Amino acid sequence: MSNGGMLARASAIFRSASGVIRALLCGLILAGCIAPLITRASQAEAETLDLASVLKGMDMAAAQFKSVTGNIEYTKVTVIVNDFSTERGKIFFEKAKGKLRVMLAFTDPAEKYVLFSSGKVSLYQPKIAEVHEFTLGKNQDLLEQFLLLGFGTNGTELQKSYQVSFKGRETLDGEAALRLDLIPRSQGVAVKLTRIELWLSPQTWQPLQQKFYEPSKDYLIARYRSLQQNTKIAGRNLQLPLRGKVKTTKH
Repeated sequence: MSNGGMLARASAIFRSASGVIRALLCGLILAGCIAPLITRASQAEAETLDLASVLKGMDMAAAQFKSVTGNIEYTKVTVIVNDFSTERGKIFFEKAKGKLRVMLAFTDPAEKYVLFSSGKVSLYQPKIAEVHEFTLGKNQDLLEQFLLLGFGTNGTELQKSYQVSFKGRETLDGEAALRLDLIPRSQGVAVKLTRIELWLSPQTWQPLQQKFYEPSKDYLIARYRSLQQNTKIAGRNLQLPLRGKVKTTKH
């Protein structure tokens, strides 16, 4: 099936999902991004940070990246009506032998799971006992770019996809952060995302927050807390927790 056909069939599912999930899935399938994780900077380095040193830290972090787990909070903002839609849960992210597996397990305000594995995106909503499965095909690379914004991709690769500028130090909920501004180089990405802001920890090079701007001026904020890197992830946390009879629809 063509990309247009797949998206047409998926539109009803996207409309029935929450604003945050809709934005996330559309962004994952149609947009792209990349980035970092792990390694410590000395105090002297922290006081002289510039774009080159931040990208170098990302390079070192990427070489050590295997997995990360933690708490996530996605907030979709629709500017014209000043609507804020927030979902909270956990992220389980593993990259092994070149293969990527990611589980987003939302618990608030509703239970739902988004699994990225083996070239597919699966959306499971226990309340209605349904799974919608999308084959990514040639969109696989764009999906991985989006998911890797802050997780395991080096600074050199980041610059290939974005015009990157270092905006200095900030604080997020009392945490020190380094802010990067990213402008997509690809016109295909730019029609979906005009700009991305990325906040990194200067101690671990893990992402603390991402902010994705759409041409409509709407935006999505992804906030990460209590991240633990390179820990063993139980297999059950990277599988859909199907319960009872579940209807599966493939697109």
